[in-house]
Amino acid sequence: MNSHFFEGIDGIERQGKPRDCGLTMVIDWGIGMHEQEDLIETGAEHFDFAKIAVGISRLLSDDVLAGKLKRYRQHQIEPFAGGMFLEYAEVSGKADLYFPAIVEAGYRWVEVSDNLGAVSVEWKRKMIRQAVDEHSLQVMGEVGKKEGLASEIPFPDDAQGCLDAGAALVLLEAAELISEDIDTAKAVEEVVELIGLEKIMFELPGPWIAGVTAHGIHHLRRQLIDRYGREVNLGNVAPADLVSLEAYRRGLGVNAGEVKHDVGNG
Repeated sequence: MNSHFFEGIDGIERQGKPRDCGLTMVIDWGIGMHEQEDLIETGAEHFDFAKIAVGISRLLSDDVLAGKLKRYRQHQIEPFAGGMFLEYAEVSGKADLYFPAIVEAGYRWVEVSDNLGAVSVEWKRKMIRQAVDEHSLQVMGEVGKKEGLASEIPFPDDAQGCLDAGAALVLLEAAELISEDIDTAKAVEEVVELIGLEKIMFELPGPWIAGVTAHGIHHLRRQLIDRYGREVNLGNVAPADLVSLEAYRRGLGVNAGEVKHDVGNG
């Protein structure tokens, strides 16, 4: 007897967990335990990280947050706190409390970003080193700015600086990916050439960026997969979009069979 109704009609094979490429990060805006359980039941095999966005970690009770993190890890999904929370702690003069609280809550990964004008690239690198060296955390270092903010240094230098400071992965800010500026597009390619696809996670945009639509998000994820191959690392995936993204990765989704490139997939 077949192990699945559609055994043999499997689409393109994907590396199983734990993966070192083709990573997917879902963004968790404080979903409740039932929604989280639904997400895990239907899609646990298809995502590797869950970002607890912005400062939502503070708004959940200790029991709820600890339970949420434990449930993700039971399915080889690594939760991490969004970088804006650390930036808020810094501008509020509370940054010294942040990493100890992250560890106590049960996080093993953390995002370090510099989206706010009040923090700098040097501060970001210092925080990455501190997270790794003093608190044994794994770090995602974000490169790029939110809308309307200029980057202090070129993206490639910023990305390499994150890795040199100890970051395990570089997140490329979503606002940069939808920029129509030719120089920005060129800089994104330079980051890829410099540090390699395996070290980059491309963040998808969302409704927090002006003018972004569901069509635009789906279009960009197709572009990224078509350009870099099915094993490109993608982040900020909405829970409702997770399974359809995996379907596209495997050639089972919208425009099935049109993945043109397979960069870095062996």
